[in-house]
Amino acid sequence: MNVLFINQKFTAMKTIKTISWLLLSTFLWVAAAGQTLNDLPRKMTYAVEISGVLCGYSESTITTIEKDGQKLLSVNTEALVKQRALGGDVELTITESALISPETELPVLVEQRFKTNAEVYSCASFNNRVAYFTSVEGGEPRAIQLPDDVILENTLSYPHLMTDFIQGEAKEKEYKVFDVQNGEIIIKTYTRIGEEQLELKGATYNTTVLAEFNHQAGTSTKLWLNNENSHALKISTSNRLIYLADESLKKSIQVVDVDNLLFARVGKVIANVHAISSMRIEATIQSEGEIITAESLNFAGQKFEGTVSNNLIEGVFEVDRQHYTGENAPPFPPQFSDEKLGKYLEPERLMESDHPVLIKEAKRITQDSKDAWEATVKLSTWVGENIIGAIPGGTSAINTYNTREGECGSHSRLLAAFCRAVGIPARLSIGCMYISYAGGCFYQHAWTEVYMGDAGWVAVDATAHEFDFVDAGHIRLGEKTTFNPKAMKILDYQMENETADNSVPDEYKKYLGNYLFEERNSMFKILYQDGYLAVDIPNSQVLALNPPDENGVFYPIVTRQLNFSFGTDIYGNIATMKLQQVIPLGKKFEQNSIPSEMPEEMWPLIGNYWFAQAQADFKVIYEDGVLSLMNPLANETVRLPEHTATGLWKDETGNNEVEFERNDANEVVRMLLYVNFYLKKQIEL
Repeated sequence: MNVLFINQKFTAMKTIKTISWLLLSTFLWVAAAGQTLNDLPRKMTYAVEISGVLCGYSESTITTIEKDGQKLLSVNTEALVKQRALGGDVELTITESALISPETELPVLVEQRFKTNAEVYSCASFNNRVAYFTSVEGGEPRAIQLPDDVILENTLSYPHLMTDFIQGEAKEKEYKVFDVQNGEIIIKTYTRIGEEQLELKGATYNTTVLAEFNHQAGTSTKLWLNNENSHALKISTSNRLIYLADESLKKSIQVVDVDNLLFARVGKVIANVHAISSMRIEATIQSEGEIITAESLNFAGQKFEGTVSNNLIEGVFEVDRQHYTGENAPPFPPQFSDEKLGKYLEPERLMESDHPVLIKEAKRITQDSKDAWEATVKLSTWVGENIIGAIPGGTSAINTYNTREGECGSHSRLLAAFCRAVGIPARLSIGCMYISYAGGCFYQHAWTEVYMGDAGWVAVDATAHEFDFVDAGHIRLGEKTTFNPKAMKILDYQMENETADNSVPDEYKKYLGNYLFEERNSMFKILYQDGYLAVDIPNSQVLALNPPDENGVFYPIVTRQLNFSFGTDIYGNIATMKLQQVIPLGKKFEQNSIPSEMPEEMWPLIGNYWFAQAQADFKVIYEDGVLSLMNPLANETVRLPEHTATGLWKDETGNNEVEFERNDANEVVRMLLYVNFYLKKQIEL
């Protein structure tokens, strides 16, 4: 099972956040925009590039159907985007179904599904200037009255842009538009840039070029509209480019690595991120998702001096470690009457705080809490200790709870949903966080804020195991923002309990040194920094280690998915280091047939298990009287002959173990692979 090790990076705080989601607002309607409704092609294909890499496509088919005695255009769009972050592959699939009246050019229904590991659903139907919106399949639709000046974009034609900019002479114009993804009325401003001739798909097009600004999301987009029919031929936004293409492009799709979009390297390694007490950072950041101002970047624990123009942030942040002690915390369960807190107590998309399972579990975890802060810390600790880091993760709160895995956004949504379920106002906080990855960098990150009465909003980070605080390496940008760094530099920082003496305690000296990982032909290093032992993982990051537990096992401060222990030679000297990696695989489905000779207690174990980072299915089978694991990455079948008293199954080599996790209904929902490696300590000459 050693092949698994090379497919997963060493970091617990994984995220691929809104790169995918930002794509969608232009991605879906571009798939068939602006054609006259009397003469439409039956199929159109668009290419998707991120950072110059062809990594996806969108393809639409258009037919005419009859429904309730009315002829409608049916537009079905399928899209695929392939990305990789922190060594984990994320395949995003998007489907949209739209019904459009050819007479009025208005949509009748728009239904969308976005899927990675989890699925996000939304549906909007329209009748007599009323939109009926739902974001949960089978849920009750919310009625939204649409004033006469609100425009319904129909995914086929944009007569308002044709009239005002192509046929007319408008230089700039603002529109109210209904957003079918979020079920709200937003404002968009279009500005004429000029005209340009495009060569696409073997043809030449004369286009009008417009700049679009979404006032709610703070996003700027450049559009090239065909002068003949307002067809959107090309769109550019941030690092993404979408354009009309031939369907043969699907054969050339590659996986794009988005690490450079999510990371800002600063060239300074700080192993113990938990102990960062203050930090000054010079930053240039382009953010999207919501409008940001210089004022919104200033609050208790964070100061910003600089400018913000069209969400381009340029200036210096001063950040302090935020650690609330619980003084004067609200009672539990709390009772808040402030109307401004209402939306932070209600369920929302991907944060299903009204789900019966989440309510029951949140109440169980927080029972006997003396106040709201103790309840929050209990919930934060549960999320951090029970949800394993994985890309792309559970996405929604309930799916994260069910699968027990997720990236930072998944952790933060589940914690916020838990808090809301027991009456504690909670929201996401999005920005970036310092980690020691790639020589030290800031990366896109999400954590959680809870409202604690007189103390206001208090931050905690369950993903980073900062259950009752956040370190000073966190920069908050907003609630729905993205982090697209241009340049960042650490100007200064301080560590908690910092002293000039960094001498190594005698009990730790024996561990220091280099350890050869022969299978990878690489060298790990145990060092001492800022009062902690740390492990320098080659081509990855430096992780500070907690003191050893009662079994002599060292766990990194930020994760339980790795651990280190040491073996001695006959003279009592440290000779080897055991590295254990815990890899989660979610169960997909049972095996179709069960061998008649298989013991009944093994029935729930067999089936397929999905390794998200490697996009591969592992299969547990029963053959020749033994449980076995089929590993597609190594193209091998490993027998699991030994079942220990602790519930672990040892493989036939005796080096690795397998554990099966069950839910409250005693169903097997996940398999944990404990992969062990033994590194030899190098003798210093």
